[in-house]
Amino acid sequence: FRLQAAEPAMAPGQRQLFIYWRVAPAELSAALQALRAWQARLSAEHPALQCRLFLRHERSKDEATVMETYADAEPGIDEVLRRHIEHAGNAELQRWLRGSRHVEVFDALDELDELDG
Repeated sequence: FRLQAAEPAMAPGQRQLFIYWRVAPAELSAALQALRAWQARLSAEHPALQCRLFLRHERSKDEATVMETYADAEPGIDEVLRRHIEHAGNAELQRWLRGSRHVEVFDALDELDELDG
């Protein structure tokens, strides 16, 4: 079968970050306020940077999972920006983290050709 991506927001090959972490439900509101404030400052420093925030639907009573995503339309997330987002975010969110922030890096695709196997 053949899959085709809907209008890509970025050119193929441009790097995006996906960062997830856990927080106690009682601290979720404060953690999200701090994260939104930090993402606003980050966006002011990098105007083309697109910051998004997600919350896992299936929350347990013990912890919630938050996902941050970062995409830069031009030229994509380079290694310097990736390290800055990772380390500065760790410092901003440290007091609320249950465990660590897990950073995943993906390259945008325009179209997927035939899939093998």
